[in-house]
Formats: sequence, structure tokens, C-alpha cells
Amino acid sequence: MRLAVILVTAFHATAALSDSYELSLGGNVIGTLDATDASISSNVTNSPLGVGNGTFDASSKAVRLADDTVVTQYLSEAPRKNRTISVLHDAGQVIETVVNPVGDATALSVANSVPAGVTDPVSGLAHLLRDRATCPEPVSFYDGRRVITVSPTDQSAEDATLTCRMAYRVTAGPGHFSPLFISNAKMNLRYEGGALTMMTVGAGPFTLTVTPR
Repeated sequence: MRLAVILVTAFHATAALSDSYELSLGGNVIGTLDATDASISSNVTNSPLGVGNGTFDASSKAVRLADDTVVTQYLSEAPRKNRTISVLHDAGQVIETVVNPVGDATALSVANSVPAGVTDPVSGLAHLLRDRATCPEPVSFYDGRRVITVSPTDQSAEDATLTCRMAYRVTAGPGHFSPLFISNAKMNLRYEGGALTMMTVGAGPFTLTVTPR
């Protein structure tokens, strides 16, 4: 539901991303999402049976380690789950993952188990939301518990409208929403005049719709 559930370094563009979105499920508004190049903040208040309600905040920023090495830190907080995750990236490689509480860690929460070339969810989402004239290139991101790959499968264009059909797959680690463990979803992105006007993510009978506010 939180989109991280769904996505500053690997896909940085000239124009900064800074947008606010509405989240809908089954035609009902369930919450909001704010996204920039460096942060994600969502607030879900009206999900079915309240199972997805709560806030989620994440950031991606450069930090300096004790040895003066500069790396990228992804930091997320999900208060309802009482969960925080910190991931350090260096040159496309995860070098440290810390999940609290420890019981929420998975086999992919060990840094040397994560494949090279992944980015973080903040950067991955920005890659999809940013203005563009062509469909997004494939992107793999790591949230501290699993690796997710979003890749194009088809596209169509009519006048100034570009529709990109994407595959959303958990390619390493557990699926989402235990005990369902959802690992595959269909994603559609619609850009008009280069700007994203709608994103949908569907799995089974549920389709999450993201539209600019």
C-alpha cells in the first residue's frame, strides 16, 4: 500500500523531482504520497479494514563514514510496524544493512547477500516519476529486506500521451504482505507531455492508483 510499495544518485537528472500524489484503491482515496529526489513520505488512512494504514518515511542522502568514505544511506521508518531500516550503498554495492527490530530482517538483510547494481527505493521511485519522453529503463532497488526489479514490457504512444507497461517483480527475498508474499504485479505508467499523470500497480483483485494532486 505504501508503494515502497512502491522509488539520489544513480538516476539523477537536471530537474529536481518534487511532487505530491493521491493514492486510490478501488476508486476510493486511501492516502497521499510526497516524493522528491531525496525522500518519500506517505500517509495511508483509509485502506481496506485499515490493514495498510499508517505513515512511511524514507530518505536517501550522502553520509560520511568514520574513515572519511562518502556513501549513500537509505533510511526508512514505519512507525505502525515499529520498524526502521538503514542501508549503506557504495558504487552500486550494498555495504551494510541494519533492520530493527532484528526479527523483521530476512535472508536478504545481510549486505553480502544483495546483488550488485541495486539502488534504493527513493531513487528507484524518482526514476519512474520524473518527467520523460521515453519509457523508463529497468531499475532494481533494495529496501533492506528484498530486491525488486521494475522493467518495461510494452509501450504505446498517441499524440502527446505515452503509456508504459511495466513488470514489477520481487527478484530476491520474500514477497510483500505476509502471509500472501506477493512477488509479481503489473504496473502501468502514463505520461502526458512528458509528465507522469497516472501510475497503477495491480496484483490480483487490487489495483493501487497514483495520481498527481
